[in-house]
Amino acid sequence: MKDISYSLFFAFLILLSGCKQKSEDKNSSPTEEISHQPTGPQYTARYDRTKPVEMIDVESAISTSSDVQLSEVASTIEYFQVGDDKYPVTDVVAVDGGFIALNQPKLYLYRQGQKRKRVGLKTKYGDWKMAIFSNHKLYYDKATTKLYAQLKKLDPETGYSTKFIAELPPLDSVLARKHYLYPDSVPNRYPLKDWAEIFTPEIYARRFSYPGTGFDYGMTTFNLKNDTLCNFYVGIDSFGIIKDDNFYNFVLYSTSYLYDNKVTFTATYCDTVYRLSDHQTITPVYNIHLGKYRASALYIFHRGDKRNKAWVDDLKENPKGVFLKVHREGKSSKSGWLDNKNKENRDFPSEDYLMVYLKNKCQTKALPLKATGMTNDLDGGLPFWPDGQTDEYMYMIRPAKDLKQRIKLTGSPKQESLKKFLSDLPDNQNVMIVIK
Repeated sequence: MKDISYSLFFAFLILLSGCKQKSEDKNSSPTEEISHQPTGPQYTARYDRTKPVEMIDVESAISTSSDVQLSEVASTIEYFQVGDDKYPVTDVVAVDGGFIALNQPKLYLYRQGQKRKRVGLKTKYGDWKMAIFSNHKLYYDKATTKLYAQLKKLDPETGYSTKFIAELPPLDSVLARKHYLYPDSVPNRYPLKDWAEIFTPEIYARRFSYPGTGFDYGMTTFNLKNDTLCNFYVGIDSFGIIKDDNFYNFVLYSTSYLYDNKVTFTATYCDTVYRLSDHQTITPVYNIHLGKYRASALYIFHRGDKRNKAWVDDLKENPKGVFLKVHREGKSSKSGWLDNKNKENRDFPSEDYLMVYLKNKCQTKALPLKATGMTNDLDGGLPFWPDGQTDEYMYMIRPAKDLKQRIKLTGSPKQESLKKFLSDLPDNQNVMIVIK
């Protein structure tokens, strides 16, 4: 009887200890990774062609050139010191009253008239999404004030990485912390099968290729539980039977961005810009008219001559304009370079154009070939060309020395803020120039 009493007593202690451990585990483990079996496509794509598609006339713009004033696409300009080359800026998101920049691997909050403030997420450079997969490493939800980051965790035993989107607590609470957050201690983490090309708290998107090739065939969207939401096809021509030994030489130029918080994208050798209106609706918004310079995916796949063909290799947008980088492939004969006197077959080098589509005028302009950006008539600063965009803002990042050497101060009242900024600017800093 005594033995039974001792047995019951020890069983009670073990049960109590187990309950306590469970409680401690629940409180001390802040990471939430919910086990979930992803489902297949939840929606069938719907193509909305009720609105007219605006034409960006690249063909006509290539044969002409003209300056574009910065005031045609923006009304304000700001400058921020964003650190030196030791921690280069690789992504930027707009927040209330300022910007969070990823000075990889560090996050900083930049606000005018204030010292930058560290956003307390402690990471290593290699923890972040690789630059080869474009920006879109960060997302800021203004409704919840939560920052999302695309990260990875290396398993030292297997050598493989687990990719995930980390959801940080509200920004004010992160800024108020006395101790860093680490990727493993972030409250919510959403595992990814592969990097998201672009994401929000509701969806993330990845491209898929035409079977047997590397050509873009469309975009698939997922929720953060990895459920497939919808497959959107971009409408390239059928390639027919793909041979196993087929070899093709091409470069992929694809771009995507959020405009009005909607995923917007183009595909390589496709002349349409698409926007996702909701989880199942895709809308063509721009037709990039290349005319005689057009090289379709099918043309490139069958090894068509790329000389004198053009394609878009970068695209960005704000409420007043669309900004394109267009490459035209050069032409050279085996007999000599630029020697041919026949105007129809004359050789010429490859050229890269900066073009702006002005929405209010429905007009496409190509900047002069030697131009590095739009003429800055807002404050007489550097010519501006966007490196990135966030919300309605566009930004470019340049070394302080470029500003000090190339900007001419004329004494104009519109340069007062710029003059003060330059006077306090260390030579080793990089500068983020933001327009809206």
